[in-house]
Amino acid sequence: MHKIKVALIYFYVNINTMSMQNERKLKTLFKLWPMHTALPVAWLKEKGFSQSLIQKYISSGWIQSLNRGVVVRPDDIIEWSGFLWGLQQLNPFHIGGKTALELQGKAHFVKFQESQIFLFTKPGTRLPQWATQNKGSIKFINVPTNLFTRNVGLKEHSFGEYSLRISNPARAFLEYMHLSDKYHSLDEAYYLMENLQFLSHDLMQEALEACRSVKVKRFVLCLAKKQNANWFKNLDRSKITLGKGVRKGVENGRYDSEFLITYPKSWARDKNESVF
Repeated sequence: MHKIKVALIYFYVNINTMSMQNERKLKTLFKLWPMHTALPVAWLKEKGFSQSLIQKYISSGWIQSLNRGVVVRPDDIIEWSGFLWGLQQLNPFHIGGKTALELQGKAHFVKFQESQIFLFTKPGTRLPQWATQNKGSIKFINVPTNLFTRNVGLKEHSFGEYSLRISNPARAFLEYMHLSDKYHSLDEAYYLMENLQFLSHDLMQEALEACRSVKVKRFVLCLAKKQNANWFKNLDRSKITLGKGVRKGVENGRYDSEFLITYPKSWARDKNESVF
């Protein structure tokens, strides 16, 4: 009888100890986990939370399962950026292109399209299924690319409770031009460039040197020259590789003899410019 009592006491002590440990882990989790963000279950497991413990938190109502593989705080409001916070804890991607320009106020006079969020990843990167599904009117677009030779032009952008990795304006504009064939308009690029008139030439120099696409670099330099961008005259163009030969940027465009590329007629201010 005495042995049974000792065993029961040990059992209840052990249960209480485990319960206290689980509660401490939950408190630690909430300290690490910003409000208004979704969290991948895979991240929780990396931090030492077992599947059974996660399930216990869900069944107890401490966290909620939002979708397969992702959890949220009870009754929390999650914007698209909050979904990406948790995803960035596991995946080396950044927000770039037009989305990054919009976030930094560099898309004035251009229609805001928050419905498309451009995520730049390394080739071969596959985002989890829950991340690629539409979030209401929001669509995450995965852009696997080696557009840049090195990891330049990235910064942290605050969303209040948390921050996300995004492209600075120089890198974002080159990413925008990279996607112009599929997602954007080169006519629109003219107005975007107007918002970059007083960008630091160091930022653009860095982005142009690291960019692999000759076509993108020629387009950017051609447009900057036409708008007489403040940073254009300060570039060290000897460090920017532009390749050789003529590049046909657009059909029935005008021809820039300096950068050897055809560009949209909407960029032309001189009516006597030659058509290529």
